[in-house]
Amino acid sequence: MMIEGSQIDHGGHSNILKQVITENSDFDKVVGNALRFADQDGEILVIVTADHETGGLTLLDGSIANGYVYGDFSTHDHTGTPVPVFAYGPHSGDSRGVYSNTGIFNKLIALIQTR
Repeated sequence: MMIEGSQIDHGGHSNILKQVITENSDFDKVVGNALRFADQDGEILVIVTADHETGGLTLLDGSIANGYVYGDFSTHDHTGTPVPVFAYGPHSGDSRGVYSNTGIFNKLIALIQTR
């Protein structure tokens, strides 16, 4: 199953900080549900990543306790900023490292072929 937080990208292209924050928050909740499901099943690998960064967002200030974030965008386009890959569950160690986003596909195919 693939779950996409596509509106995060739209917020970055439009340089709308509130949309980026609320969409990331929503995506975080979905990831939390996926992790709980993986814990119950014991055989599910959860991978969380992005295909690119959009907007060049720089966080300038913020406070979780006071509920605010200040940031600024440097572009309306994609950037070359590396995006992290988080993995949880069986074979999650196989997803560690720095590689092209197409490398995720190759890693998943290798896992499927070992089954």
